[in-house]
Amino acid sequence: MQIKRRENLTDQTYDILKKMILSGDFKPGKVVSINSLSQELNISRTPLTNAFQKLELENFVDIIPKQGVIIKPITLKEAREIYELRAALESFAAKKSFDFITKHHVDWIKNSIKIQETAVKNKDIKNFMSEDIKFHMYLLKIYDNTYFNSIIKNLYDRAYMLGVKGSHYNNRLKDALEEHKTIYKAILEKNKEKYVKAVEDNVIKGYINLTGYYNIY
Repeated sequence: MQIKRRENLTDQTYDILKKMILSGDFKPGKVVSINSLSQELNISRTPLTNAFQKLELENFVDIIPKQGVIIKPITLKEAREIYELRAALESFAAKKSFDFITKHHVDWIKNSIKIQETAVKNKDIKNFMSEDIKFHMYLLKIYDNTYFNSIIKNLYDRAYMLGVKGSHYNNRLKDALEEHKTIYKAILEKNKEKYVKAVEDNVIKGYINLTGYYNIY
């Protein structure tokens, strides 16, 4: 993989590695050789090591001296905690932000659902989950709280990982799309109670589906 030689190679490498981790390109629990990865990505060891150190601080990997890097799996307990926090945050934000939803927001949501429909039609899990996370973060950001929005990035990176994992099990993409359409319809109907419930249900059903994946695999 070729990357442009800009000033901060570590940051570029970090972005590449994080995207690979989130997309499931590395198998969780397996040792990744920095030497082999250096050759595969055509990136020298130093920026790779520095990037992995940043990812270790974010709890995505463990660096094992003289062996390599282990991608940390998300346990069922951690998954439950992530979804519990998501449900609390998204429910709170939905209640606070509903009265401030504008036509601009409605148009964005409508377009997002079209993108999701295309991904479902193509059975494109990664693109669907990428848009799914954008959809949820967009709804959160309608609640205009700077500190609130600054803490959610790491949480939703992990939500993406879990979504990709869980979407391989059952028929989750189609179900999630229909749940998003219910959220959209509640906005059009100006029904706050229905909107908040639809947001909560979408998160809860995502977790229920994911527990099925953990039980199978």
